[in-house]
Amino acid sequence: MPRILLVDDEPNIRWTMAEFLKRANCEVCTAANFEEALAVFGENEIDVAVVDIVLPRKSGISVLEELHNLDPDLPIIMMTGEPNLSHLPDIVRAGAYDFLTKPVTKEVLLKAVTRAFEKKQLQDEKSRLEKEIAQHAGQLEVAIAERTAELVEARNFLKTVLDSSTEYAIIVTDPAGRILLFNRGAELMFQYEAERVTGRPAGELICHEEQSPSQNPFCVEITAAGQNDVQELEIKLKRADETRFVASLAMTIVQTAEGRWLGRLAIIKDLTVERQQEEELRQMQEQLARNEKIAALGRMAAQVAHEVRNPLSGLRLYALHLKSKVADKLIESEVSLIDKILRNIDHLADTTEQILNVARPLQLTFQPKRIEPIVDDCLQLVESQRRASQVEVKLDLETAETAVEVDEASLRSALVNLLLNSIQAMPTGGVLTVSSRKCDQHLLLAIADTGCGMSVEQAEKVFEPFYTTKSTGLGLGMPFAKRVIEQHRGTVRVTSSPGQGTEVEIKLPLTG
Repeated sequence: MPRILLVDDEPNIRWTMAEFLKRANCEVCTAANFEEALAVFGENEIDVAVVDIVLPRKSGISVLEELHNLDPDLPIIMMTGEPNLSHLPDIVRAGAYDFLTKPVTKEVLLKAVTRAFEKKQLQDEKSRLEKEIAQHAGQLEVAIAERTAELVEARNFLKTVLDSSTEYAIIVTDPAGRILLFNRGAELMFQYEAERVTGRPAGELICHEEQSPSQNPFCVEITAAGQNDVQELEIKLKRADETRFVASLAMTIVQTAEGRWLGRLAIIKDLTVERQQEEELRQMQEQLARNEKIAALGRMAAQVAHEVRNPLSGLRLYALHLKSKVADKLIESEVSLIDKILRNIDHLADTTEQILNVARPLQLTFQPKRIEPIVDDCLQLVESQRRASQVEVKLDLETAETAVEVDEASLRSALVNLLLNSIQAMPTGGVLTVSSRKCDQHLLLAIADTGCGMSVEQAEKVFEPFYTTKSTGLGLGMPFAKRVIEQHRGTVRVTSSPGQGTEVEIKLPLTG
């Protein structure tokens, strides 16, 4: 039942209109002036107000304004017995819902009040719904905030777990191959910050010159069959500074419980250290095999020394004795023959001594020495061979004043062997270049010739005992030189091409 406030200073009109409204099932509260209207409004919940413009002391427009201030949603119908269009702007500005002219008939009054009440009901329903929406929105905001906090906590926990694995790079991509997650291990491995690569194609991390873009594992089409399988392969990747490295990649599909494909998860391990360890193991195995050969050679050399060396010494004494006898008789042909015997005996003795030098343990005494005097001494020792072959020598010693810890005698023997090999590779002349420079706390000494050179296979075998490319010689000079350099904690490397000459590079640690 709507509650109507009826304000009019004429009692008969007020009573008549109140009766109309009561018979239409309305509850009516009446007032004769401004003060009574406000008092009634303050004591009752009013749905619609019907106010006469002409009232004593304060007009109905004042009532309209005050009621509108107290309840902006209250529909107010204004009445007047003397229509005055000049009042219309004030009435509209004050917020009147409708305007009736006296005398007001029952039908007009009920129709205006009914419309006003319907509007009030709609306005009240709107206000109620707005309050409910505001309440639900507040509850939803709280729920969202709580869920967001849970997700942030879970994400931070997951990120902490993923970032704790620095040995492996963990990368998650979307179906298009764009990076969504890039853990700390990936940052260290690829030298990219996660913010820099997030959203970029993961295929940019792959060396495409080694693998075609169509074989990009981050963009391979997923088929229904076997899409849960883990794909494992070795792949060449690149870091931010464009350096390449080989890595093992294990990749699987990320999908929901319903089977919807979300992207890919890739776990990557850098194989650089493993490859280095494998190479070091291979070199150690090769070194062990060489050491076993040298050990076998040592046992053989000891037997040779026992079986050959003493008889050779006896033969030499006998030949010298025979020569002294023949020389007294001045038989030149016999003396010449004995000299040949002596030379062959000396050659056999030298050969035996070379084998013993390779087989016997080296006793080295290290002292800081400059490399320039040692190189000069070695060149003096091979001067006659150099002149005979018309070989020109070029020196480029940038480290003349640099000291290295060496055993001078053994290093000199090793360098003489290398210099003789270079000279013998240029029988008709050429250029022998000896150069040195410092590199990472090491001295690099290079001996290069412009001789006949060697094939790749020959260069790989050049340090094997008894392997030689020359028509004469035992093939023990290069193994002996390598052994000496390695016992100086150095390395030796041979680079050669047929017809392009050969370069031997020695790397020795600097003093201190």
